Formats: sequence, C-alpha cells, structure tokens
Amino acid sequence: MLPNSKLAKAVRFALITGAATAALSAPAVYAAIDDEKVERIQVTGSRIKRTDMEGSSPVTTITAADMEKTGEMSVADVLRRSNLNTFGSYSESSGSSWQSQSNISLRGAGADRTLVLLNGKRMPGSPTMGGTAVNLNTIPTAAIERIEVLSDGASAVYGSDAVAGVVNIILKKDFEGLEVSGTASSPEQDGGEEWKTHVIGGTSSDKGSLTFSFEHQNREIIYQRDRWFSSSTNIMADKYSDTTGVSAYARNFLDMTTYAFDPMAACDNDKMVGGGHVYDYGDGDYICGYDYTSEAADHAARKYTAGYVTAEYEISDEIMFEGQGLFSRNETFGRYAPAAGWFNVDAGQVDIQNYVDGVNTGTSKNENAGRVYYRFTDVGTRDSKTVDYSTDIQVGLVGEHDDFGWDFTYHYNLAENSNFGKGYIHRPTVEALVKSGEFNFGPEGNNADVVAAISHDTLKQDTMEFQSVNAGVNFEAIDLPAGLVGWYFGTEFSQYKYEANVDAESAAGEVIGSSGNGSSGDRDVFAVFGESIIPVTEDLELNLAFRFDDYSDFGSATTPKVALRYQLIEDLVLRASWGQGFRAPSLSNLYAADSFSADTATDYHYCEQQGTPVAECSAKQYDVTRTANSELQPETSDFYNLGAIWNITDNFSSKVEYYNLSIDDVITFVSLSSLLKEEQSVGYGNLALGEIKRAGDNPNGKLLSATTPQVNGNGFDTSGIDFNLTYTGLETAAGDFGSTFDLTYVISYDDEEYFDGPVNNQVGRNGMPEYRFTWVIDWSYGDHSASLLTQYIDGQAEKTDPNTYELIGSLPSQTTFDASYTYMASWNGKFTFGVRNITNEDPVLDSDLEYDSSLYNLYGRTYTASYTQRF
Repeated sequence: MLPNSKLAKAVRFALITGAATAALSAPAVYAAIDDEKVERIQVTGSRIKRTDMEGSSPVTTITAADMEKTGEMSVADVLRRSNLNTFGSYSESSGSSWQSQSNISLRGAGADRTLVLLNGKRMPGSPTMGGTAVNLNTIPTAAIERIEVLSDGASAVYGSDAVAGVVNIILKKDFEGLEVSGTASSPEQDGGEEWKTHVIGGTSSDKGSLTFSFEHQNREIIYQRDRWFSSSTNIMADKYSDTTGVSAYARNFLDMTTYAFDPMAACDNDKMVGGGHVYDYGDGDYICGYDYTSEAADHAARKYTAGYVTAEYEISDEIMFEGQGLFSRNETFGRYAPAAGWFNVDAGQVDIQNYVDGVNTGTSKNENAGRVYYRFTDVGTRDSKTVDYSTDIQVGLVGEHDDFGWDFTYHYNLAENSNFGKGYIHRPTVEALVKSGEFNFGPEGNNADVVAAISHDTLKQDTMEFQSVNAGVNFEAIDLPAGLVGWYFGTEFSQYKYEANVDAESAAGEVIGSSGNGSSGDRDVFAVFGESIIPVTEDLELNLAFRFDDYSDFGSATTPKVALRYQLIEDLVLRASWGQGFRAPSLSNLYAADSFSADTATDYHYCEQQGTPVAECSAKQYDVTRTANSELQPETSDFYNLGAIWNITDNFSSKVEYYNLSIDDVITFVSLSSLLKEEQSVGYGNLALGEIKRAGDNPNGKLLSATTPQVNGNGFDTSGIDFNLTYTGLETAAGDFGSTFDLTYVISYDDEEYFDGPVNNQVGRNGMPEYRFTWVIDWSYGDHSASLLTQYIDGQAEKTDPNTYELIGSLPSQTTFDASYTYMASWNGKFTFGVRNITNEDPVLDSDLEYDSSLYNLYGRTYTASYTQRF
C-alpha cells in the first residue's frame, strides 16, 4: 500500500490528461506471426528470446522514423527530449574540457546510473567524465535502427550502472542497397546552424550480409551575445546586483586584512564596462566589472565524423560469425572570455581607487597585502578545442543445435579524448613580474613580452581502454504443464584501464582560468549470471535473474531480480518486477588527484548577515577543491515496477507503469551548496565532511574557498508513474491519422538537504519538474506524411528557503511544438521539411536570466530540410 502522501499524488496524477514513458515512441512490432511459426525475439532486459511483444519489464522503443520526426541530428539530442530523461541531462557546453560530452539520466537519478549498451553490449564510460557516464556524441545517428529503453533496474542482467535503467542503441544490419542523405537546419537567431550527410549501404547472400555507413555532421557555435537572455543587461546600473553578464573578475583588489573590495586604477580601461564604470558591490564594497558575454560562447561548434560496418557470415548450418566496427571522431570548439582569476600582491604594489558612499576620494597604494581579481584581456580569449576518437570493435560467434544455443563475444573499446586550451595564464610568472615591477597595472596594459611570458597553453588527455569477453548458453529444460522453462547462463570478464593527464602547470594548480588534475587506475571484473523464464500457467510467467560480480579493486556485488507477467484477459497484461542493483565507484572516484573548479552556489548565510532577502540572494562562483576517496564502496539499490498494458481495441492501446527506486550509499561529491546548507544548521567550522573557508576565519565573513570530498552518502528515493495512450489507423477521406500521448509524472524525489541532513521531497524545485509529456499526431495520405510533436515541461519554483525549505518564486512551464512534412517521390527519393519550436520559445529564465541547460535549449525556432535517395 502506498503511503498517504504518495497515494494523494497518485490520485492527483490521475486527474491530469497526459501520457508517459519515453517521448517520441510508438509501439514497435517485434514478432512476425503466421499460421505455422511464431518468431522468437530478444528484448532489452533479458537474454532469453521470447514470443511476446510485452515482457515482464517495461521497454520503450524509439525507432529511426520517430527520431526523424524530431528534426534532431544527433542521438544525444533525441534522447535528451525523452520523458524518461526526467530532470534533463548534460549537453555540450562551450569552453570546458567537457564541451564535447552529452549524456542521458533516466528517472533523474544521474547519467552515471544509466547504463548504455551498443547492440546489447556495455559501453564504457567516457574518460573525460571520469568513466562515470557514456558520451552519446560518439554514437552515429544514421546507423541507428532503433533505441530500446528499459525503464526499470537491470543490474541482475547487465551489472553495474543499470540502477535506473538501460538504453540499448541498436544499429542497422541486413541493409540492402544504397542510401544517400543530406540534412540542414537553420535557426532564426544567430548561431547553431547545422548540416549533416550520410551514406548507408549493404548487401547480402545466402551465407551472410554486410552493412556499412558513413556520416559527417557540422554545427556552428552559439555565442552568448547571440541571445538576448545570455548577453549582458543593465550593465551601467549603480548596483552590481542589478546587472547580468558582468563579472567582478575585472580589475579589483581584495584587502586580505580588512576584506574590503576596491577598484584598481587599472579599471580605467576600454575593455572594462563603461571604460571603468564602478558598481556598488554591497557591504560597503565597490568594484569595476567585465562583460564576459561579449566574447564567450554557450554552445560549442561541433564536427563529427563516423564510420560503421557490420557483417554476418554463416560458417556452418549451426554457427554464425558476427562482427562490427564503429569508428568516430568528434571535434568541438568553444570559447570562454579572457582568463580571470586572482593572484597575490604585497602592500604598496598596486594603485586602488578609494570609494566611500559611491564617491571617489582619490587613488592610493594598497596599504595591506591582498589579492588582485584580474581579467587578462591583453592575452585574449580562452579558446578550447577537443578532439575525441572512439573505436569500438565486437566480434563473436553464435551457435544453435536443436534446443541448445550458445554465444561468444569479444568486445574492445578505446576512447582517446584530448582538450587543447589557449589563452590561459601562469600564476607564478604573473606574481614574479608583479614583484619585479614589470607587470603593468595601468590602464594601458602590458607589452608583448609580458603577454608572451604569462600566457600558457593547457593540455588535457583522457584515455579509457576497455576489453571484455562474454560467453553464454541458452536452452529449454524442465517441461511444465504450461510449457518448457527457458534458461540462460553466462560469464563475463572485463578489464578497464583509465588514465587522465594534464600539463604539469595545471596539475600543480599554477594556471589561472583552468581547472582539473590527472588520475589513473585499472580494474578487472569477473561476473557470472543466470536467467530463467518459467511458464507457471498458460497466463502467468515468472522471470528470475541473478548476477555475481567480483571487482579487483573494491570487492564484490550480488544482484537478484524477480519479475511476473500475467495475461489477465486476452487484451490486458499485468506485470511486476523487483530487482536489486549496484553501481561501482568509478576509477576517477577512487583515484583522481585533487582538482580545482569554480563552483556556483548561493551563500544564504552571508546574505542574511548583510540583510539581503532570500529571494534576492544571488548565486556566485567560488574556488573549490574536489577530492577523491579510495575507500568508496558501491551503491546499492532496489527497484520496483508495477504495470498494465491494455489493448482496448485493435487500434487503441494504453500503458501505465508505477516505479519506485531507492538507492543507498550514494557515491557523490558533498557539493558546495550542500556544505553551505549544513553550515546553516551546525555552524561554521563544524562540518562533518569537507571545509568552508571564510574571510578572517570569521563565521560571518565572505566565503573565500571550500573543499568538497567524494563520499558514500545515505541515499535517495524516487517514485512516479509513466502513462501512454496510442491510437493508430484512423482512416478518413483526408488521410490516415494516429496519435501517441506520453507522460512521466514524478510522485516523489526524497533526498537529503545536505550530507546526513533532513530528507525532503524535492519535486517541484528548480530543475526538478513534477511532470513532462509529449504528444505526437501523425498524418499520412499516399506519398505524403506529416507529424506535429508537442512537448511540455512543468513549471518549478525558482528558489528554496534555506531554513524552512519552502518553495519561493515560480518559473513558468514550457510548451514547444515541432512539425515535419515528408514527400516520397516516385524515384525512391524522400523530401522532408520541418520546423522545431514553431512558436520560438526561449528557455525558461529565472530572475537572473539564467536557465537550466539540462532541461531547455537556446536554439529557438529552427527550420530543417533533408533529402534522401535510395538506390
């Protein structure tokens, strides 16, 4: 029985007209049925082939045709639109070493708890992301046949990371002929133009088949100045808090004795806002500012090239060879504003402007030692280029003899990612030139020799090498009255080698405007697993699975799963599943060296001391040191699912699924936001883990820096409902119509407010919408077809009171419409035209004109066109 609060939310859900699980999907036909033979198929979540389209676990299919309706050109962008990607996920962001990365986070549980498979085989995590999540930008879109999303836990079948579900990307095979295609898109606003071309070909014979594909995609950069909401606003305001897009890292001095900010004489520079405009920074401080949006980019430019080949060959009547190779190169270019950071100066080394109540009382030398918060405009912008190479090779044998089958696969994956950065600053050189008097703090800036001396190019190289050997047997044994029991037993050995290297100066923390550090590690994993499908009665099926994993570096894990499928009546299926799961700590979680970052957080305590209301307390960036933890243990989880599938008529069907995911011993950074919340409760200097440093070691002083550790937290729980309605085959004189309506509704997301702190339901907070849905209407008439796709993301609160945890402010919901039209020409050509975001909706913005890039994108209305020719 549901607790009262959850039951009330379930009732509330029933009053919403919507539908669920994965946006864009329509029921897929897996089994071909005739009078003599029923084909057995294998669906994600089980290794045993079956005859039923709906098994005991929920699987949603996104076909190549579904992907085409969205107008998106990458698999990452398609999956990020899915309702199952509940709270959004990371996408490419200009300027950082992660700018080439994109992932999916099922159930809002995190991308590192979503397992991604390629043709049923595990893909290792991206080394750039520390091996914790798969970079979807390495997967070619043109080669995809379909994507199957298993939306319950599957660690018993696939092992680590399948805590919240599995995304199985299935590539084309048995392709006949040749297909050539070109696609282009053009946003109405500046930046983000895309084009893509691909070739797919294949041939087959009585003994085997060969399929290949090649594709190239190109997307232009989007600068912050290209969008009204990401460019600066109100830059000539008196108060700094009334601006957006302006940084205090300009030409300012922080006195480390009084902890007061003052603008430097060097503020009188054309690159500073207004040529030296001074802001009231609050607390009696004054600063000048720099408009970083004038040069920085939001979305990176991207060039992607991939080749894919797969082959099958019948060695004998009972043995088939299968092989595939995937090779991709993903290059991105991003831009940050010129490097900004602080460095130390002694007393008397810089000229500061003395402001009292907004009045400049004159210029003098600094009396105390301090920090200069400086924007190195002389050096130019920080430009970042990433080049990611991915190689994936799978070869195997599949055999059958009577009722006995077997398989053997060798899988090799190598990811080599490099990030090249220009325009960074070597702090020790700057400080040495300051001491010698060669660094010019004046408005005129520094000469070419000084610029060359302080400039630094960064290099970050990440590598993940993965090898695995899988073997298994399947057979039917034990004849029950309802039929034979199906079995599968297998074993797997995997090896991971991870290495991340950065240039020596960055590793030593000597580079201004950069972050990160190196690490390395390796592990071996041995696993054995088994699965059985037991026909208890003609209508009741029991599915059992069990897996044991042994890790070379931290221990072992045992995970079971039990699932039931019950054919209540001919057109109504009930199903239920329970499974335990686990997630192993990544090699970077365990062994990474300390890394430095600028984390964004809101210091409500300091705002309170200054008399700033919670609603007006703004988030700022702070220096943070992140530390790994070699003592981490794996996460464990329990996943429950209850569902019903009702074929109401031959054309009308419905699905409803209730899920409940509970995760213990969560592997997480104790974030700066978490530390600040804990400090509110326990007081400065009393944190259980991590550290906060305030000016003068004063509990009420400015926040200067923090240390955030990697730990096993207590855990979190989430539950919700997926609901789907599908109608197809409405025949009219004006054409045939169909519709799919999907919704995911989050009943609860119970998580700690901070490490070991109070637990609250956080649904409805900023970035955590209560529900989102997709509605697709399809139309076809002869050679013509069209679709209208509606997507809705519920509104959220803007802030959460740090003391009472009540929701403050309101962010509106967002509804977007996408349309596409296709004409099939008589010469096997296909024309497709589309418009994404027809009403040109901006992302949902908060009071600081910030938006959640995990949930929303900044492309606006975008026109698409493509032509495909089959031979």
